[in-house]
Amino acid sequence: MLATESVRLTELRSSRRALRAERARVSYWRRLVTARLDLALACVAPPDKLGVDLTLLLDGAVHTPPPAHADLAPALLHSLPITEIHHLDELYRLDERLAAYQRDLDEVIATTTSKFIDHLTRDPLAALAGLPAAPPPR
Repeated sequence: MLATESVRLTELRSSRRALRAERARVSYWRRLVTARLDLALACVAPPDKLGVDLTLLLDGAVHTPPPAHADLAPALLHSLPITEIHHLDELYRLDERLAAYQRDLDEVIATTTSKFIDHLTRDPLAALAGLPAAPPPR
């Protein structure tokens, strides 16, 4: 194996690690924006009570009763001000931009992974290059 191939494989490994970390950050931001959207909508149109129409259908099949609506509702009422509903368009646009960025990252991760696998296919032992050495036997 050429020294440049080993460096290239190490670079690909590092690139994949950095790309996956960025994807995790984007995913987290998307969850935050989606949660904010959900909370803003729930302030205007609260979700229905749980288990209301299923009492006869469940007939003892579910051993844990759902939380009472009176216990759940305060979680929404104290979450965001009602004016948050005016920011829905902005939040939707932000989520669309995050989604597009996430798709682009997914493509780059797939391409980088493919290059990484191609290198390993040509020289499987290259996977060991750049990894920490095994500790000496005791």
